Amino acid sequence: MLNPYANYGNYIMTTTNSKKEERNITVLGHIIREYVSNAAPVSSKVVAQRLGGDVSSATVRNIMAELEENGYITQPHTSAGRVPTDQGYRKYVDIVKGQIRMQRREAERLSREYNQRITTVKDVIERATFLISHELHNAGLAMWPTMENFYLKRLELVKVRAQTVMAVLITVNNAVKNYVIELDRELDEAQLIRISNFVNDNYEHKVVSEISLGLAKLLAERPEESKEVVDIAEVALRVVDTMIRENLESEIYFEGLNYFADEPEFKDLDLARRMIQMFSERKEYLVHLLHNELPDRGLRVYIGAERDRDMLKSCSLITCGYSLAGRTVGRIGVIGPTRMDYYSALSTISCLADLISEKLEEIS
Repeated sequence: MLNPYANYGNYIMTTTNSKKEERNITVLGHIIREYVSNAAPVSSKVVAQRLGGDVSSATVRNIMAELEENGYITQPHTSAGRVPTDQGYRKYVDIVKGQIRMQRREAERLSREYNQRITTVKDVIERATFLISHELHNAGLAMWPTMENFYLKRLELVKVRAQTVMAVLITVNNAVKNYVIELDRELDEAQLIRISNFVNDNYEHKVVSEISLGLAKLLAERPEESKEVVDIAEVALRVVDTMIRENLESEIYFEGLNYFADEPEFKDLDLARRMIQMFSERKEYLVHLLHNELPDRGLRVYIGAERDRDMLKSCSLITCGYSLAGRTVGRIGVIGPTRMDYYSALSTISCLADLISEKLEEIS
């Protein structure tokens, strides 16, 4: 990954209006760099060394006092160095967010690794999640593309028990999804075949969301159709809408939780417990957070308790959208301690979102 501070001075020159602000943010940048690397409070002596001896330790101490007064850094205890606050991380992220880039060689390498053995939508999502965690040494996550944006190849309905059926949805790009659905009445195998045939004959190669709209329109207009057609359409609509809803509630992939164990922050048992909860019994928190960001395609950054005083306290989450046929259909992200390498994370997430979009178009 790139050195996140290699061109820090260039960012400062284009985003600040005074020498004093430039100087203060440069010092903040070095504090963040050292803290990301070592997870230990940063002294004025270390910052002065990183500045190449151009500024004395006494001057750096004065700058750090001003940064602390403005809420960008804090002193964990007397005589210790300083550590960045959530507000300090936010200041840095706001500076570099609009100017992130990935060197061509790095982007080409990531593209080669990403494209290895990818033939299905499942491969697309799982490979991206793996690379996020592998590249950034934090937990990678990705939401499955919203089902309503996929094209139907075939729908099959299989009876499981009295009023329960399994809906098998096969998309044009050969993604196969299974859903267990409760109906409001019992249907036999012959009726289920007629319903699936009705959907396949009338909506093949249609986007799933269009199928839902088409069935709803058919029922609303109540044309000169037989009662059997209306009954079929009612069940078909229930099946399609349930698939769309359940896909939202259940489809999120994550990888790299083991990296949490390597971070000193997660030796805090309370923080470790909250992380385990977020990826287990409270997984819907992340699902709905990512879904609520749609249809935004851009980068989002949540630092510490900015969004949630409980779940994201002491953590940061960076997400970015990916698209299919010009529409944002899902989002990927990375979650880790607030002491995160934001430059590399922003670059990597942005690059992989573009690669996912390209691969989905290719598969589709």
